[in-house]
Amino acid sequence: MIQIGHLRHRYAKAATLALDDISFSIPRGCNFGLLGPNGAGKTTLLSILTGLQAVQSGSVSIAGMDLARDSRDIKSISALVPQDYAFYLGLSGHENLRFFADVYGLSAVQWRDQLDYCVGVCGLEEMLHKRVAQYSGGMKRRLNLAIGLLNTPKILYLDEPTVGIDALSRQVIIDAMQALRAQSTTVIYTSHYMEEVEALCDEVAIIDHGRLVARDSTANLLQQGSQQTLLLKFAETPSPSALQVLRKWQPQALHAEQYELSLPQASDLEEVMQLCNAQQLRIKEAQFGISRLARIYLSLLQDETRVAAAQP
Repeated sequence: MIQIGHLRHRYAKAATLALDDISFSIPRGCNFGLLGPNGAGKTTLLSILTGLQAVQSGSVSIAGMDLARDSRDIKSISALVPQDYAFYLGLSGHENLRFFADVYGLSAVQWRDQLDYCVGVCGLEEMLHKRVAQYSGGMKRRLNLAIGLLNTPKILYLDEPTVGIDALSRQVIIDAMQALRAQSTTVIYTSHYMEEVEALCDEVAIIDHGRLVARDSTANLLQQGSQQTLLLKFAETPSPSALQVLRKWQPQALHAEQYELSLPQASDLEEVMQLCNAQQLRIKEAQFGISRLARIYLSLLQDETRVAAAQP
């Protein structure tokens, strides 16, 4: 559905490239995770794909059309749900949806059908005729998504759609994403919530410092993280001899009192705790079962940071 070739972008007066030779493809009907830290280049890439920024160098093909030449046709099959709210607070949800339906040029029949669909998928029934200024943050996110679904897009860009919202609204949006997969809609999804990406995305790309760090199926990436991670924060710095009893789990020091252990099996957790108790290693805090994708993601970013630092 999307082909990106050797894409480069530099903002005026910027010392470095915002996008540095980015190339990858996104299959049709894929839930695709676009990951990276703040400032990595995700927003720039989304801006180019949605036509908000012009292509400076490289090529972008969407649904077999050239982005530079066929931007109008591409926009007609695409929709962007931005991280910022993109509607009018003084209008009701219904009035906002009607306004954007007119912007999309929907007929009266299309409007009625899409209104029912978008309101139902996004759970807006009870708030539909209330002013949006009265909506909670989660309801505003749902309205953002409903507006993005009005034109039945073949490609939907979701920029941090679940950030800072309640659990119910997050689940509504996640359910909507899963429904879109069944309709073969191509969804490009940015998020910092690795557990959501792991559950929802078929494939992912990770970018940092404007460069492509990884591009693979989620399943393949997760194979790299088959071990569970245990983070232990001790009440005081453990002695080297005390740590020796934990050596088979390869403890790595993060700070003087904090260590990361790799546990091949969840059953190892009990043995670790028993050994710590026998060595009088007082545990102040423990975290177990961290998302495998989160661990891989952080490892890849650390590697990329080292590479960037080594370059002149």
